[in-house]
Amino acid sequence: LTPAPAGNMSPPRRVPMPERLADRLNAVRQRQFVGRDEELALFQLALDAPELPFYVLYVVGPGGVGKTTLLGEFALLCEGRGVPALRLDARAIDAAPEALAGAVQRRMPGLLEAHPSDAPRLQVLMIDTYELFAPLDGWLRDTFLPQLPANTLVVLAGREPPSLPWRADSGWRHLLRVLPLRNLSRDEGQSYLAARDVPEEQRGAVLAFTHGHPLALSLVADVFSMRPHARFDPEAAPDIIR
Repeated sequence: LTPAPAGNMSPPRRVPMPERLADRLNAVRQRQFVGRDEELALFQLALDAPELPFYVLYVVGPGGVGKTTLLGEFALLCEGRGVPALRLDARAIDAAPEALAGAVQRRMPGLLEAHPSDAPRLQVLMIDTYELFAPLDGWLRDTFLPQLPANTLVVLAGREPPSLPWRADSGWRHLLRVLPLRNLSRDEGQSYLAARDVPEEQRGAVLAFTHGHPLALSLVADVFSMRPHARFDPEAAPDIIR
């Protein structure tokens, strides 16, 4: 074949990048995410502020209340604003200084550099299941976090409130914001059950039983997804937990 003259060559056609499975997962998660308006607004305020209003956001709440899900929404907000964010789970990291520092170094090397050449305006470090890092709490508070660049917002999420030294230290007391996470309101619970296709006539009994606890709502919704015509019975709670 004779190649076409250079003057007649059309520019190469750009092939659109295929949608990632992660995009589909995030879309489904966002459709089923309800409530937490104040929590999301607080995080957005920090992302958009010219100077961070706080440097550590400490999310605290009992198991199953939705801390991990909220951190997922925080990560999506960061992605939408082009803010680099690293999300770690203490369940996957040994409670040792070298293990945590190594995990950060592998996944976001620039986070540990005081003045990286291509430093972003803001970067976010999130640590979930923070209660498992109780042995590291003092080292993290007094050694690890203070060495991070001042453009770093840290989010810690755990079942236990901040230890006394966080609140006793005059510096951390002003740079720390504690965010208690509670059950969903009745309206939010209704919205969640509707998003999960739980029959409307069953939702009142479900909300009365779960009191808006997100994990309990999710478990009950899972039962209905397997048995759409089931009738919710609080006496069957042990079966739901199983």
